[in-house]
Amino acid sequence: MYIIFSINKIKAEHLDAFVRNVSLHARKSNNEPGCVRYEVLADTSDPRTICLHEVFVDEDAFHAHMAAPHYVEWMQMSKDWRHSEQRIRRVLRFLHTPLTP
Repeated sequence: MYIIFSINKIKAEHLDAFVRNVSLHARKSNNEPGCVRYEVLADTSDPRTICLHEVFVDEDAFHAHMAAPHYVEWMQMSKDWRHSEQRIRRVLRFLHTPLTP
């Protein structure tokens, strides 16, 4: 599995558009053959902090995701909606999951 977790701070004036459009992006991403799950979460104490939890079958599937037309369109559309200096992005690996011994 190839797992990405990112924390994004969204500019207040773009929050509604971001939430509306990231939901559409997530639905399209979840339909990709190599996507296991693509989840969008909001911080309960700060709705402008949006987290993305992305799980792909492998790194190649993640790169295919980044080449998908909907991804390119989404990144172009939303590039100015985030505070780029406040973005945290990590690639993670499982230490424990109920799905594996």
